[in-house]
Amino acid sequence: MHRTRLYPALILGSGLALFSLVASADLMLGSPAAALEGAARADSDSLGRGRAALRARNFDQAEKAFSEAYRQNPSSVEAMLGMAAVSHAQGKAKLARDWMSSAVAMAPGQPSVLQAQARLLVEQGLPAAAEESYRAAIANRPDDAQLKLDLAALYAESLKKPGQAVSLLREVVRLRPEMVEAQLQLGMALSMDGRTEEAGRVLDDALRREPNNPRVLHARALAHLKQGQAEKALELLDRALAQRKDYAAAVVARGDALQALGRGEQALEAYRRAIAMAPGSSLPHALMAQTLAHLKRPAEAEKAYREALRIDPDNTRIANNLAVLLANQKTSLDEALSLAKRAADKEPGRSTFFDTLGLVLQARGDTAGARQAFERALALEPGNAEFRQHLSRVGTVGTAAATTAAAVKPASAPAVVAAPAVAAAPAPAPAAKVAVAAPPAAPAPVAKPAAGADDAARLVASRLEAWRLAWESKDASRYLGFYASSFVPADKRARAAWEADRRSKLDKKGEIKVQVNGPAIKAEGEAVSVIFEQRYQSGNYSDVGRKQLEWVREGGEWKIRREQQI
Repeated sequence: MHRTRLYPALILGSGLALFSLVASADLMLGSPAAALEGAARADSDSLGRGRAALRARNFDQAEKAFSEAYRQNPSSVEAMLGMAAVSHAQGKAKLARDWMSSAVAMAPGQPSVLQAQARLLVEQGLPAAAEESYRAAIANRPDDAQLKLDLAALYAESLKKPGQAVSLLREVVRLRPEMVEAQLQLGMALSMDGRTEEAGRVLDDALRREPNNPRVLHARALAHLKQGQAEKALELLDRALAQRKDYAAAVVARGDALQALGRGEQALEAYRRAIAMAPGSSLPHALMAQTLAHLKRPAEAEKAYREALRIDPDNTRIANNLAVLLANQKTSLDEALSLAKRAADKEPGRSTFFDTLGLVLQARGDTAGARQAFERALALEPGNAEFRQHLSRVGTVGTAAATTAAAVKPASAPAVVAAPAVAAAPAPAPAAKVAVAAPPAAPAPVAKPAAGADDAARLVASRLEAWRLAWESKDASRYLGFYASSFVPADKRARAAWEADRRSKLDKKGEIKVQVNGPAIKAEGEAVSVIFEQRYQSGNYSDVGRKQLEWVREGGEWKIRREQQI
């Protein structure tokens, strides 16, 4: 069964710094602006009562106390921060931001106030604005490790830029090698960026420093899971839970390890325990549903998925999973179609969602629609053998009638584990769509050179669209991965300098749009040349030009050897 294991990314995030009204109350309220310091202040008593009420989550009393402090001292930054915290707790998001802006204006450049603003913006789902606040705070206090840890958490979790988190955390570890928290976050960011072996080394070093730290044990276990070492993961998770019995994230990860070891019933028990510990989380419900489906208990799995969706109705991965389950059972296919379309529409860059859409359409008897969805999935992920198998079942236009009635087999259906919401890649412009043609019903004879050229052209067409999507979604690591080791920039710059420049440009704020129009693909010996019209737009800037990419095979994939404007 194909499984997109995105779930651990959420658990990794459980250790990162996030805005919390109670946890951050002292941080927000305990650092008065330098201009306001003094031996005695009229608002001191009111601020103290406000802090106490805020920690006790008695928001009415907190609001009354902070309002009184503000009346006593209209310049009180702490009173403004307190009112921001209370307003946010009461669901008054804009009022909270207004109070926070007043605090920032009253204490311009004060890092602790900018940090409090950033944490509020993170909590309110405004990561780009939070990044600005963190950067401003760091500019005023460049040696503050906690500010950099907070910004790294923002990059890894909210902005989905683990590579940038890694760069920032390396700097902190270099300056503070004894800081286990920095090593922990670096290991987690490396794991999220796909560098699992390096993550393991960093986390092993953290464990040598603090062998009984439950968060480090948990993070190292997750790295073992990603490496397929479930037994080692289980051992570390048991150690973590021995130190902290109420560690819900470790309980969930323990369920993952048990599931990987084929101990489904024990995994279910772990997920049930996690549900009791974190009743407001959809995640253990979703994982329990996946395990139930694997144990061929579809009715129970459906119930668990529906409960997960009730808790988190906007989670596209849970919606996708439920769509797969319904398609496999050939029940509620209208609902399955709605769920699959919703997931694909929200995240048009995720290949698995289009594969699910194809499976649902196939179950409904819509062969043409299924073929189109499978082609889109394969265009986004050309090397996925399972997607190619699904496409072969519906066949080419000429063979589709013979496969219309093909059953959707549970063993080949993708199951995406629920994970935190990920920023969707921008929808590709219609003119730029490049789809992979369906393979023939039987393999073409290898003796015919034309067939090999056609296959190369199809694969390069898929890679071209995937390159465009990586660029448009500003995924620097994925984008740079399309360039061969032999690639030399057109201006003859050193490769490292060119890559650094591309990363810098992709890191800039704002969306970009990239269109690839009228690609002409031609096989030339061992290489494939693609000439097309490129339209680029970013903010107020746009340009149109002709470009040529020369692709060669490297490590089993087609990569760009030469890129030039023509």
